[in-house]
Order: sequence, then structure tokens, then C-alpha cells
Amino acid sequence: MGIGIWAMHFIGMLALKLPLSVSYDLLTTVLSTIPAILAGAIMMSVAVKNRQRRRSLLLFAGAGTLVGAGIGSMHYAGMMAMHGIGRELIMRFAPLLFGLSIIIAVVLANGALYIFFLIGSKKEDQNIWWTKIGAALVMGFAISGMHYTGMASTYFFLGQGKPDDGRMALSPTSLAIWVSLTSVSITLLAIAVTVIDRRLKKAADAEHSSRAQMLEAIESISDGFSLYDMNDRLAVCNQRYRELMDCGLGIVPGMSFEAVIRGAAESGSLLDAAGRIDEWMNERLARHRTPRSHFIEHWSGDRWFRVSERRVWNIGTVAIRTDITELKRTEMELSKAIEEAQRASANAEEASRAKSAFLANMSHELRTPMNAIIGYCEMLIEEVEDAGHQAYLPDLQKIHTAGKHLLSLINDILDLSKIEAGKMDLYVEEFDVPAIIEEIKNTIQPLIAKNANRLIVDCPTTLPRMQSDLTKLRQTLFNLLSNASKFAKEGQITLAVTTEHVEGGDWLNFRVADNGIGMSPEQIDKVFEAFMFHCKDAVVHQSDYSRAARVVAETMNGHTPNVWISDRY
Repeated sequence: MGIGIWAMHFIGMLALKLPLSVSYDLLTTVLSTIPAILAGAIMMSVAVKNRQRRRSLLLFAGAGTLVGAGIGSMHYAGMMAMHGIGRELIMRFAPLLFGLSIIIAVVLANGALYIFFLIGSKKEDQNIWWTKIGAALVMGFAISGMHYTGMASTYFFLGQGKPDDGRMALSPTSLAIWVSLTSVSITLLAIAVTVIDRRLKKAADAEHSSRAQMLEAIESISDGFSLYDMNDRLAVCNQRYRELMDCGLGIVPGMSFEAVIRGAAESGSLLDAAGRIDEWMNERLARHRTPRSHFIEHWSGDRWFRVSERRVWNIGTVAIRTDITELKRTEMELSKAIEEAQRASANAEEASRAKSAFLANMSHELRTPMNAIIGYCEMLIEEVEDAGHQAYLPDLQKIHTAGKHLLSLINDILDLSKIEAGKMDLYVEEFDVPAIIEEIKNTIQPLIAKNANRLIVDCPTTLPRMQSDLTKLRQTLFNLLSNASKFAKEGQITLAVTTEHVEGGDWLNFRVADNGIGMSPEQIDKVFEAFMFHCKDAVVHQSDYSRAARVVAETMNGHTPNVWISDRY
């Protein structure tokens, strides 16, 4: 800025035309830069560094006065450097214009500084660049206004004497060249320095901000964080790490890893090192220098820590210490619970096997006398019919029906107990499905007609032959159709057989559907419990022989959903 003031003055002087040639004293011309540079330094220092409003007004007024005085001093010092060539040059100054030139410099300099003051107090103003341009224009007018007002106050006279030709002088042409070169050089240098300074400051600010953010982030980590340099000396750590590792020695940057870990071992905090500190230290240092995976440390107070270390090339070793005490305790409790559950499960399985064995034995023992009762009852019925004693026939038929029903229940118990005991045998044979379906239809038809139901069979005659346990298939279909006929009146019962290709094999789906009283969602959840499930207010006895079964409940027309049971073999 000082060189700019100085260059403006001498470039303006080159525009002055006098009736004689002039030269400029070299020493005086060079020394005239000093007031301009001081004025620029004062202005920049005050404009950039000051940020306190209360003392800024007074400080800015004083600084503006010094800047104006510096501009005026530079101007009149530059005027004193002028000398006539061949004739003596005498200069006189009009007092009023002289004073006015100084006032213009002071007032406009104060105005420029006041604008800078406004910039400093309103940093978030969107028009800050326009404000800076305005301040620069005001400062430019202060310099040029003072210069030309000072020139207007100057009178030139030609003296009789001759100047001293031995002094070092510059011609106007030389002065123009030097002023131009100096101005351009200083301007370029100022721009370069400014750009470099701003970049360096920006980089420094970014580094400082990044480091501050990194340290804040490290401090916010709930685990213990540490970074040891390539020489295994502590570079950075957070407060949590200090709390975990401080065993009375204090944790400060520059400590070696060996000193930190040895202090913890010798204080008795590391239970893994108890009784073998030197051996443990060797193992721990080797693991620290070549970290591979995380490991667990057991500390006093029954505390457990998971340590994860990683070697970073040209940086050092980063370590994270996580307190897993609660997790370890939960793990141990879970392990105990699993062991107890396994023991309980084994006991339950043993009890279940014992129950199933008992049921199998009991049901087997019960079938023998039941068969005898049913057999004698049938013989009595025949004798009563032959003897013509019809009055006894209804009672005998009730006994026969109840015996058959009880035998059916015993058979169900026997089959289910075999399944639970793992002793159910399947006798696989190949048979024709349509023929079996026709046989089942003929057998179940009387039961279907009992409640005025209608049976619809959908079984294609082109079905492939089936390989399965025919007895179990027939029994399952009989049970499903029997239940459907019991809980549907004057309705429709459907038996449908379809084919399906699943998991690389061909399957047959047997579906029994009815429009009977249906089941509630709560009853559907219990449909596959052993022996029975509840259907409305009735109890349906049902054995589950299917390997895969699906219950689909559909709500239609606001009625209770029907039950669809699909058995897949």
C-alpha cells in the first residue's frame, strides 16, 4: 500500500508540465517512501487486527489522522526531490490549499478506516465485498485528492542560480521507468505473498480444525483409545484409556508401551500376569509388535477387556480397549443356563420316552380285554337275535358301539405313543390311488349320509401310482372325513387329490374340506395338539399322522372360517 501511494505521487508528477526540465534527487525520492509505507502499515494493522467496538472509534480516528499525515508527508517529501535542470527551481505553497490537502487526506483516510470498522463488526454481511471495494475507493480518493490539492497549492518560480550538478538525480523518463518497475514488482510480490499467506493460513486452520475434531472424536469414544508411535511411545490417548491403564504411575504422552503395561502388571491389576510377570510381559510385547486379532484380558475386580490392536505403517500401533465385563458375565450365566436347560431337556426326553413306553404297554394290554368284550358282545347279539329277545338288543348294541369307540381311542393312543417313542414303522407299498379313494368313498358313505351331507370326490383317473404306507393313508383320510361328517349337517364335504412337483420330486396332495361349524383362530392354534382339539363346543378326537400339514382359515361372507387340512405323502 505504501508503494502504491508513492507510485501514485510520482506518476502524477510526471503529468506536470513546467517551462524547464526537472530531475528528481535519488536519495530524497527513495526516502519519500518511508511515510507512505508507515501510513499503509498503520492502516492495515488497525483495519485487520482491531475487533473491539468501544475503543475502535477513538483508535480509528487517531489511526486515520496518522495515515493522512503520512500521505501528506510523502507528497511534500516527494515534491522536495524536484530540481530544475540548468536553472534553479523555487517552490512556494499556498497555506489554505496546503492545509486543505492535509485535511482531505485525514478525513478520507478516517472514512476508509470507518468502513473497515463496519466490516469487522458485521462479518456475516452478504455485501462485505462491496463494502471493501467502497473502502478502497475512499482510500484512493484520499491519496489522489490530497495529491492534486497539494499540487494546486504549489507555485513554481525560476531562480537566478544554478543547481548543484554533482548530486545523484533521476530524469523524468528514468523516474517513470523505476516507478513503474517498482510498482509492478511490489504489487506482484504483495499479491504472491498474500496468496501464499492465505493458503498457508487456510491449511493451518484446516489442520488445526481437523486435529481438534479428531481429538474431540477420540475423547467421545466410550472405549479406551491409544496410539503408540513407531518407537512404541504414547502419542495420543483419550481419558477413558487413562482411567483404565492408570495404576498409580500416571499416563502421559511419551511414555513407552512397555512402561505402561508393566506398571499394570506389577500393580496386580492384570490377573493374567499374576505369578509370571516377566513371562507374560514377553508374550504381551510380542503380541503388541505383531498384532493379529483381538484378545481378552482379565483384570482385578472381575473385569474383562477386549483388546484390539492394529499396526499402521509409518504411524504406529492403534489400540482399542472395550469393557466387556457385563457381556462376559452374561455369557457365563447363559452358559450355565444352557447347561441346566440341556439337563432339563434330557430329563424331559427321558420322561417322555418313559411315558410313551408306558402308554404303549398300557394300550397294548387294554386292547386284549377290549377285543374280548367286543367279541362276546357280538356273540350275544347273534344269540339274542336268534332267540327273538329283541328287548335286549338295543342295550347290547350300545355296549358294542361303546366298546368299538373305546378300542378306537386305545388304537390312537398306541399309534401316537409309538410316534413319540420313535418306534412307529411305515410299511411302504405301491398302490393305485383312484382305487383306494373309491374304496374309502364307499366305506365312509354311510357316515356321510347320517347328517344328510353330500360327498364330492375330485380324483383324476390319470394319477400316477403312489408309494406310501397304505394303512396310514387310509386311516388319516378316514379320520378327516369322519370329523368333517360329524360337524357338518346337510352340507358338502369335498375330497380332492392333486399332484405337485416340489423339491425335485412328485407329490400328491389330499385335501378334505367341509362347510361345517368351523373353528375360531384360538382353536386353530391348538389343532395339532395330541389327541384332541376343540371345535366350537364339541371335542374332536384327532391323531396327527401327517408328515406335513397346513391349516388355512378363510373368512367368507362374514361367517366363521372353514378348516382345510392338507396331508402330504
